[in-house]
Amino acid sequence: MDVRTDIKRTRSFGGPFLMAGLLVGVIVVAVWANLWKSDLRVADVQVCGNSIVRDKEILLLANISKDQKLYGVNLLAAQKRILQNAFIKSAAVNREAPNQISITVQERVPIVAVILDNMMYLDAEGVVLPPARSESIFDLPVLTGAFHVNEFSSGRQVTRADVREALEILATAQQLSDEVYRRISEIHVEGANDMILYTAESGVPVVFGRGDIGAKLVKFDGFWKEIVPHHGVQELAYVDLRFEDQVVVRWNHEREGAHATKGGAGRVSKPIKS
Repeated sequence: MDVRTDIKRTRSFGGPFLMAGLLVGVIVVAVWANLWKSDLRVADVQVCGNSIVRDKEILLLANISKDQKLYGVNLLAAQKRILQNAFIKSAAVNREAPNQISITVQERVPIVAVILDNMMYLDAEGVVLPPARSESIFDLPVLTGAFHVNEFSSGRQVTRADVREALEILATAQQLSDEVYRRISEIHVEGANDMILYTAESGVPVVFGRGDIGAKLVKFDGFWKEIVPHHGVQELAYVDLRFEDQVVVRWNHEREGAHATKGGAGRVSKPIKS
C-alpha cells in the first residue's frame, strides 16, 4: 500500500473527529459558563455621582438585595425606580465583574429657591425640585413674584416665560463666575414687566429689564468691581442696566438725580433726569 495514500486516509478520517471534539468542548465550556453565571450572587451595590440624594435613598429605590442572583437583577426596572426621585436627572445601573452592581447618577442641581407653601427649588432647566431632605445646604438666590402653587409641581418643568428668563439670567451668571452668581440674592419677576435683581450685599435693587442677558451681566460685573468700591455699596440707591453701553445709577448722597456710567468703566456723564 502506498504510504502517502494511507496518510491521506488517516487525515480524512481525523478531520471530522477533531471538529466534533472541538464543538463538544465549546458546548461544554458554554454550559459551564452559564451555570457559573447563574450561580453568581450580588456581593455589593455601589452608588456614585450623588451629592444631594443620599446613598441610602438611592439604594432603597433600586431595591437590589445582596445575595440576589447577579444575572437575575432587572437593571432597567431598577433604573426606572431610581428616576422616581425628582433630584435624579439620569441613572445608569450596570453589572460589574465579578459580582457587583454599580449605580451612577447625575443629579439636578438647584439654581434658585421659590417660597410657596414651603420651599421649592428650580434647576437651570426649570424642573421643580421638592424640599430637600439632604445634608447639603443650598445657599441660593430667591425667585419672587405673583405665583400660584399649581404652577410649581414637583418633577415638572415650569413653562412661564418670565420664570424661564430669570433662570437664564442665573445660569449665565454662573457661567461668567461664581462671584457674579453669588452677587444676586433675589430676582423678582412680574409677567412682561422689567426684571428686578437685588444684590446679596446691601440688597441694592438692580433694574435688569428683559433680554441681552450676557452683555448686561458683564456690564454690571465691571461696574460693581470698578466703581462701587470707590463710593461704597451702602451709598447705592439703585442700578439700572436697561440702557445700551452704560450703567445708570443713583447714589444716596446725590440730590440732582441719576448718573450714567459708560460701559461700567468708571467714566461718569452729566446728570440725567430720573
